[in-house]
Amino acid sequence: MLATTLNNQSIGVLLRVMDMHTARAQGAVLRLMGQRAADSLIDAGLLSEDGVIPIIVMMDDYEDDPVAAEWSPEHRAYGYRDNTGRWIEADVRDIAAYQVEFPRVIAGMLVQFDRAGSPPPKMLVGGHLLDLGVIRLAGSEKPVPVWFARCLGNPEVWQKVSGFMERRPPVGMRIILTSTCGERIPASPNRRDAIVAVSDVFADSGSLAISPEMLNARVFPGQVQRREPIDHSENCGVVWLRGERLEFGGDKQRQFLQLLFDAYWAGKPVRRTIDVLSEAGFKEDTNSVAKAFSGKPSYKKFIRQSEGNIWIEP
Repeated sequence: MLATTLNNQSIGVLLRVMDMHTARAQGAVLRLMGQRAADSLIDAGLLSEDGVIPIIVMMDDYEDDPVAAEWSPEHRAYGYRDNTGRWIEADVRDIAAYQVEFPRVIAGMLVQFDRAGSPPPKMLVGGHLLDLGVIRLAGSEKPVPVWFARCLGNPEVWQKVSGFMERRPPVGMRIILTSTCGERIPASPNRRDAIVAVSDVFADSGSLAISPEMLNARVFPGQVQRREPIDHSENCGVVWLRGERLEFGGDKQRQFLQLLFDAYWAGKPVRRTIDVLSEAGFKEDTNSVAKAFSGKPSYKKFIRQSEGNIWIEP
């Protein structure tokens, strides 16, 4: 159990660092992502300090290029010399490196599952694929093997991971959890592999724990009783329209859909488009649904718009 309270932003920062090639981030990068979110991850022991990444952005009058910081025995600090030869000391907080504490993260994700008899995580593909053992799901009579993968949106990593998956085909169902967001996940080379973005199956807002019910619904969708003609997953990452499955990967897109579905189920479906965009967290320049759902035109199959209003109409 994590003593530090997390929120959606801190979980988002954690997943972004997990999906970096080395699963390490510089302090300056974490500050840009969200200092308070990063601090909560450090306090929770999910990120830990791991040396330095000695790269600094020069702040000369005409330059903002990154340069390598060097250790100066004279100044007993990292820094660089600007174009005039003046010594500029680096802020140790900016160049400090922070790594993901994977054992603690994985334990937090699987805390709601029965993992009796599972061995410790085992590395399968250097740094990018872990065998987590087995979990029990309501939809399966036998324990289900679970792997964890990251950086699946990177073609080089995906080539290695998918090649390993092909060489080790599952006997039955196998789950591959991933820190990669849904829209960047390639298709699995094995029909019995279910690749699931962990961001789509977290139990609650700001929670690191994966929901057994939500994961079961993603892996065994045929067993779920759905409303007709339209229904959706708990986080609106999946919408079922007359049996057709429509997926939406972005956090803001899912929040947008949640707001519209809340209105739909309440019997007052019509809302002002601009209000829903704002409440979902879109910036002012995202002033239309077409921009908000760029690359996902399937929303048009069940969302209607007229005179600045928007509503769900299956």
